[in-house]
Amino acid sequence: IGQGARNMGDNAAGAARGFSQMQKGLGGFVGAYAGAAATFFALQQAFSALREAAKLEQSVQGTKTLAAAIGQSGDQLLASIQKITKGQLTLRDASESANLALASGFNTDQIEKLTSIATKASRALGRDLGDSFIRLVRGTAKLEPELLDELGIFTRIEPAILAYAQQMGKTEKFLTNFERRQAFANAVAEEGARKYAMIGTSSESSVSSLERLTAS
Repeated sequence: IGQGARNMGDNAAGAARGFSQMQKGLGGFVGAYAGAAATFFALQQAFSALREAAKLEQSVQGTKTLAAAIGQSGDQLLASIQKITKGQLTLRDASESANLALASGFNTDQIEKLTSIATKASRALGRDLGDSFIRLVRGTAKLEPELLDELGIFTRIEPAILAYAQQMGKTEKFLTNFERRQAFANAVAEEGARKYAMIGTSSESSVSSLERLTAS
């Protein structure tokens, strides 16, 4: 056993010496490869940054265009969202959610209400604000109440539409798709505002501080 261990040690030492010699011989090549790899990585990072900047610019421009179509200011809407969320959302997240809401026929007042509800719900439930906001907007815009359940909002479509039709003096079946979305959005905003009325967002928390840092 001792002899076998010595032989194995000798073999390992020989392999180490051989590798050392090979490394010396390839020193120039290894250095050049490392330099090329570092340059390629830097180019990848630069390209990723430019691509994200382009997506952000496109998204913000979409907000401006969609808001202008209803006589509103996209810049003011985004500034309002950032103010309500206290900077916890990235500009891109804010604009993408705003674009979905605007494309669904929601006005700035409705979007601001949904933003406030998402902010309060995320604090009350310990959820990620970005996920809460997009879930609230998407669930409301696409009439998918199951997306709202995890936010503690259990508004149902038919009662909301029926109440809206009665308010408008119409029969439920004669409501347009736009009016149905408006009915659901109003009901969601009403329930969310009532349910989270006691949740304050003025005080700072460790989570909100970290989310604002991440967004920045």
